[in-house]
Amino acid sequence: MVVRILQVVPSLEMGGVETGTIDVAYILQKNNMVPFVASSGGKMVSLLDKRHIKHFQFWFHSKNPIIMLYNVFVILFIIYIHKINIVHVRSRAPAWSSWLACKLSNTKFVTTYHNRPNGTDFFIKKWYNQIMTWGVKVISPSHFVKHHIVKYYHRKPEDVVTIYRGVNCQQFNNIPDEYIQSLKNKYSISNEHIVISLPGRLASWKGHMVFLKAIQLLHDDYKLKCLFVGNGCQKYKQKLTNYINAHSLPVTIDTSCENIYPIYALSDIVVSASIQEETFGRVAVEGQASGKIVIATNIGGSLETIVDNKTGFLIHPDDPYALADKIRECLHNHCDFSKKNYQTIINQSKKFDISIFEENIIKFYNSL
Repeated sequence: MVVRILQVVPSLEMGGVETGTIDVAYILQKNNMVPFVASSGGKMVSLLDKRHIKHFQFWFHSKNPIIMLYNVFVILFIIYIHKINIVHVRSRAPAWSSWLACKLSNTKFVTTYHNRPNGTDFFIKKWYNQIMTWGVKVISPSHFVKHHIVKYYHRKPEDVVTIYRGVNCQQFNNIPDEYIQSLKNKYSISNEHIVISLPGRLASWKGHMVFLKAIQLLHDDYKLKCLFVGNGCQKYKQKLTNYINAHSLPVTIDTSCENIYPIYALSDIVVSASIQEETFGRVAVEGQASGKIVIATNIGGSLETIVDNKTGFLIHPDDPYALADKIRECLHNHCDFSKKNYQTIINQSKKFDISIFEENIIKFYNSL
């Protein structure tokens, strides 16, 4: 029997969850399974179209209870028409709709828990979040997350499977010079600039404001060019823009970048400044896959992906002075850190390569 798997996510804009969804769809297709994806749409739908992978577009991002109920029947329709065997969800709102559709159709329901678990959550929020632990099996993107699922949601450890997200490490090497030069022209970067990037969704917990305050402490002493690359909350973007303009900081926000690989190639330092725990921390792995200096906060998944002082650097979260000091230290004492430790850094990233993820995710689906 051919396995037919429907992944349901809120949208397919750029981000770690979205990238993981596309990766899984490709892997399923490669392994003679039939992938389907349902979302509210986004830039990354074109990646599915190129592979002729069926995408269903509806209001799967909505938290409106009426629309969520309507989504139950949409998903039921997809399940019956396309003979879906497994529904795999990655976000809470579509998870509630998918779970009920699976109950009504006797279809296997699995989840990947991407949320940041918090034992102090208000009981209503905890109740809402628990849907992500109701899969017949739950995928955890790190041991950190698995620990919290077992502790706060009381799932048996054997029902929670840790599968690190996969990063296509090869794509971060040998970036054509013309791609890099194109970005230099786009961002007005000269050869004298030190380029520091913070890729990731525009969300307050990602630590952009901490980064800006750190750059405020540094930009008079160095010729910096800093990049925020990612989409997200427009209100938050405006807040960042206002701060950048008020303090004349050398920071560019790019919400429309469709090719992230040259960003890493262009960067001297890659920062993950999250003030709350990353469930995995794709940026830290991608930075290492590029052989770059990576600075990340010492919480959550980054503790599992970075070897401090060997493949990158870990600092305390929500501390612009610590970040500024580490950047300054890197510029003074570690200018050739990535050159001296290049192979060690690359080898660390390969522990999270897409090939290992492929092996583990296919094994997971076959076990259901």
